[in-house]
Amino acid sequence: MKSYSNDPTKTTRLSTSFNVKTEKVSNWRDFLRLHCYPLEDYVNKWPSNPPSFREDVAGYCTSVRGLVLRFVEAISES
Repeated sequence: MKSYSNDPTKTTRLSTSFNVKTEKVSNWRDFLRLHCYPLEDYVNKWPSNPPSFREDVAGYCTSVRGLVLRFVEAISES
């Protein structure tokens, strides 16, 4: 609950897109949004529990960014 927020401008937030009062169709979606670039600006705002979360997600973000840059390079060459 520490990260829960209805404020869409927060860079790190846990929220849901389901509103029982206004929606007639049950399409529940909970999400944790984490901004991750530049990594050093956001990693300290991420949840610290479980203990390995920040390190694991930082590694994932770094790997995905590297992959995206490789794709962009390949697309540019073609």
